[in-house]
Amino acid sequence: MLPPSPHVARVSPPTECKAWVGTDRNAELPGYLLQQPSGATVCVPLLLTASQPTAGYSGDYYVDEFTDAKLKARWAACKADEACFKRINAQMLRWLPPNKERSTRVTGTVDPIGKIDSDGVVDLRDIRRPGFFAKAPYHEAVAEAHGRTHVVEFTVPRDPLERLKLNMQDDIKLRGWYAEGTGVDDGKGGKARALVIMSAGGGSQLTAIRHPEDVAVTIDPATRRATEVRYPNKTTEGFGMRGWRDTLYALNQAGFDVLAYDRRGEGLSGGFSDTNTLEQSEDIFRVLDQMESGRGMRMLTPSGQVLEGSSAGGKLMAGQKARQIPLLLLGYSRGSMATGWAMAKNYSGACTYDLVAVTCTPPKEFPNIKGAILYASFVSGPGYLPDSPDLADRNLFLGGMVAENYVAFYPNSAVLASMNKWPAVFFGKGLWDRAESLEGTVAAYDRVRGLKEIVVSRGPHSIETWPEQELTYLRARTVEFAKSALQGKTTVPGARTWTNIKELVATTPEVWEHSSRPKGK
Repeated sequence: MLPPSPHVARVSPPTECKAWVGTDRNAELPGYLLQQPSGATVCVPLLLTASQPTAGYSGDYYVDEFTDAKLKARWAACKADEACFKRINAQMLRWLPPNKERSTRVTGTVDPIGKIDSDGVVDLRDIRRPGFFAKAPYHEAVAEAHGRTHVVEFTVPRDPLERLKLNMQDDIKLRGWYAEGTGVDDGKGGKARALVIMSAGGGSQLTAIRHPEDVAVTIDPATRRATEVRYPNKTTEGFGMRGWRDTLYALNQAGFDVLAYDRRGEGLSGGFSDTNTLEQSEDIFRVLDQMESGRGMRMLTPSGQVLEGSSAGGKLMAGQKARQIPLLLLGYSRGSMATGWAMAKNYSGACTYDLVAVTCTPPKEFPNIKGAILYASFVSGPGYLPDSPDLADRNLFLGGMVAENYVAFYPNSAVLASMNKWPAVFFGKGLWDRAESLEGTVAAYDRVRGLKEIVVSRGPHSIETWPEQELTYLRARTVEFAKSALQGKTTVPGARTWTNIKELVATTPEVWEHSSRPKGK
């Protein structure tokens, strides 16, 4: 029997200074004064938590006060207030499909090779494979995996918004890559096959082109304000995708099988709605079932053979069952929401928060899930919303999207409540990540009783803005964690040590996201 999860947070040393942050805050933030290897002392900023329990509060504040029911009740109060409703409803309308501002299928806009009709019948040979990225100017490392990478297609139902409000009743297809691994050191002198399932960030599209000379952010030298560069343009389709493929390849090169597919409503995959992360978490279990049985699945093998249905079943996952092959779930940003929901479903049970009548089912209890890898995580939930004016309405938006539109986008506190049952967790996070405060990430980390590690960087939510050496380190630590989880270790070799948030901030090297570098650095 696991001990109860802690809900008394570590004591955080008070902040000591303020420092300018460029992307994506363009503001001064509180921070800690830290001595650098150069001998200088510098203020290193972070985002703190907006909501704190009142004095004498008894209970698990960040779980108990941010449940589905309480978030929906706050939305109901907002809905009854004309000004509040008008403000939040305008935000919801910007996120509802067709969400072209935030979700545009860009694959094929620079190079027509790989452009498909995602909602049509697709020839899997038309989808870009790793070898496409070998050519100049891309020269991506993932091209080496071409000969062991399958193109895969799965069949899933429409989400509740599509079914109940838009009367879309047909199935849709999810498409992506499955890169076969050679096996990972099992710690016992042998090798074990293991699978990592990758869930990308919002707008991410697996096979989108990124030109190596394009940049994420521009800086006004007079004001120091950072502006995100919008893509696609004439040379880049999706900026962060080279890094996503680099992460896929790092895991595959280490011996892991890796499955990466575009979420519903984006990129290679069909569908109209891309924002219901609760539904996207169920897709993870659906594709596992389909790889075992073949039902609803098609695949294009590296040799060019198309397999469908029962002939495709059992060909992947090293021929193992969905509840047999060791699994790790990796999610970035919006993908961390889907991954967190999937972990909660596995260990605590699934609830239909996106329907009018909320019903719950028992845990899925896949015994072979070894842990979660979370980049730019949202799993600590709405209670750990960062203290920033532009984020203040997020929890009303959360409640409204679920109650009015059947869309469970941001997780409620159910994911955090489940984390004491998770076997292992890895976090990669920017210090001023808008998804959740650093205190929230630490609180989520503290609830997990098994293997765990946090890697932090002097950067924002979007890891594609981080310096390349920080991304290289993040990938190396991800691989080390994944291997350690597979081997059943209790600590990750080489993990940086810390005991409080200031010490965690101090684990960052003197390397900054470009637009947030202190003057003179």
